Amino acid sequence: MVEINRVYEPSRDQRITGRLVVGLVIVVLGILFLLDNFGYADAGDVLAYWPVVFIIVGLTQVMGSRRKVLSGTIFMIVGAWLLLNILGYVEQSPWDMWPVFLIIAGVTLVSKALRRPAVPVPGAVPTETGPHDAQANGFAFMSASSRKIVGEFLGGDLTAVMGGHDIDLRNARITNQGTAVIDVFVWWGGIDIKIPPDWKVSPEGLAIMGAFEDNSAAPQGEVRGHLVLKGLVVMGGVEVKN
Repeated sequence: MVEINRVYEPSRDQRITGRLVVGLVIVVLGILFLLDNFGYADAGDVLAYWPVVFIIVGLTQVMGSRRKVLSGTIFMIVGAWLLLNILGYVEQSPWDMWPVFLIIAGVTLVSKALRRPAVPVPGAVPTETGPHDAQANGFAFMSASSRKIVGEFLGGDLTAVMGGHDIDLRNARITNQGTAVIDVFVWWGGIDIKIPPDWKVSPEGLAIMGAFEDNSAAPQGEVRGHLVLKGLVVMGGVEVKN
């Protein structure tokens, strides 16, 4: 019997994680407060430069994953802007730009409302969808919905504003060239999606102070479906699992 020793090489995404960044920040804060207690440093003066944390988070996202280059760049820009504002080089604070998020949210909702669906959708979507309801479409405002799709799945369009969706696709199949797209818009909300074990997932959306999380297990055999996630997540999350 031949014993094969495998050396596990962590991927690029696994070396730089949110847990690592938060842990390092906590260690630095602990050292800073310890030095402050013994009179070797002034914690107040150092904490005045707190926007550096935004820059570090953005930098780790850019270095850690190609999918997070855009969100990481946004974090670095906001952090640099806040730092320059604190130092007096820039008069306007980035917080003065918060109405831009309302504009983005409004434009996204209007564009989704005017977009023509690829498959005719009944006026009222039931809680339990059947084989003929091949799309997961829904709008949740300060509310929640739970849906199960059985049979053919052609994608969907989900909006969650201070609300959430629970989509069960474990008994669905993808026959549209093996790929289905779900376009999401999440604002202070969340979407949970359950998929079969033989599907793979590609998160391609933009997350701002939020996340697209693929917690599903990698397919062990033949891949029979490809779920693509697109759209925008602001201060919320989209999670995919088996």
